[in-house]
Amino acid sequence: MKVKTMVALLVLVMVVSGALVGCASPAPTAPQGGTSLINDYPSLKPLASFVGEENLSVLNLVGFKAADRAMKELKLEKGDLNILALTDAGYIARIGEYTTEKALDGVMLTSGTSRGKGNLANLHKPHNASLWFAFFDKKSKGCVYLEADNEVLRNYLEREKTGIDAALSEFMKLKDNEIFTKIAKENIDADRLLNNPESWQKKMVAEVFGGNEFSIFTISNLWAMGLPNDFLKVAELHDHICPGLTSGYLIAEYIKKNFPTPAPRYEYTVIAIPPWCKDDALIQIFETNVGHKRLYVKHLTKEQMAQLPEEAKNVANVFIRWPKGAQKGEGLVVGFDWDKAYEGSGTSPKDLKAFDTYKWWWVRLKMDIWMMDYLDKPEELVFAIKEFSVESQAELDNLKAAGVNPLVELGIMPGP
Repeated sequence: MKVKTMVALLVLVMVVSGALVGCASPAPTAPQGGTSLINDYPSLKPLASFVGEENLSVLNLVGFKAADRAMKELKLEKGDLNILALTDAGYIARIGEYTTEKALDGVMLTSGTSRGKGNLANLHKPHNASLWFAFFDKKSKGCVYLEADNEVLRNYLEREKTGIDAALSEFMKLKDNEIFTKIAKENIDADRLLNNPESWQKKMVAEVFGGNEFSIFTISNLWAMGLPNDFLKVAELHDHICPGLTSGYLIAEYIKKNFPTPAPRYEYTVIAIPPWCKDDALIQIFETNVGHKRLYVKHLTKEQMAQLPEEAKNVANVFIRWPKGAQKGEGLVVGFDWDKAYEGSGTSPKDLKAFDTYKWWWVRLKMDIWMMDYLDKPEELVFAIKEFSVESQAELDNLKAAGVNPLVELGIMPGP
């Protein structure tokens, strides 16, 4: 009896000691009700290590799901430099009250794309745009597009917010077509599109990429050709690449070479006259934002355009450079040679507005490709119209003022 009592006491001591040890050094609490999501889905380990498993969100997982599906469809391994990821996640797009930036971590940690590698494009879409992802293979020109079901995501984000542990594990069990309203794979090789435009036009009308077709195939094809990283950032703001945006990039390159300043945000005043896509490039490259009071927009009517002299018919921008501490500024009016661009690319301006046919996107893509050869020689397409001086702050203020046509003030065109 004594032996049995001693054994029982020894067991009790061991149990109590174990409990005390457990209290002193608690094991990490795994999410999802005590079981680790990583044990069930080992491929999530890089993402969980990066954000912390306890911080995993449904938004991380939707980025993972999109990249995982696309990489398998395209038969690419993580880190392959032939892949370009495009998404509106985290730029502005929201799901109700939830911002979407966490989806970017899922994309990056699963596909191996990143800003630093220059193969992640984060496109600007409005706040209420659908959350979408696209993955482009530079070798095959294949592209996989996935558009998230915002209502499904909203439901799981609400559950996540209220602390329901099973939300993430249940989300991972969903099939791809339960998470994404659209999953499409297409070959978007530029030659294929340009040589058989009627076929692709049907897909444009059907919105195979959720209405993002032009954004995706212009950026992807030019990226495959070696798009500079600063141009990629310009395209992110503008949402696509078109000849108008490229003209802005070339104007910026021309100004950097021929009318430079060490502090463009503070020393340039830019007047867009007339405005077009080019001005988004100038904002991005020089940081001459409207909010910084460094960009002013002046529209020209058809009648005013008709009054422009031949040498100024393709006028684009007025640049005024006023160095810090200087008593006066210098100005340069530049234009863009659209005639050469149309002739060289074998296109016609009348097709730009042919929105009821394939021609509207066909002419833009063809010109995009042709203009890529001029990125390092902007002088071939950008030209100076007039140099001038600005003698006082009052004179500068007048050029910027509402109701004032700076081209009339500078003697480039006649007044009313």
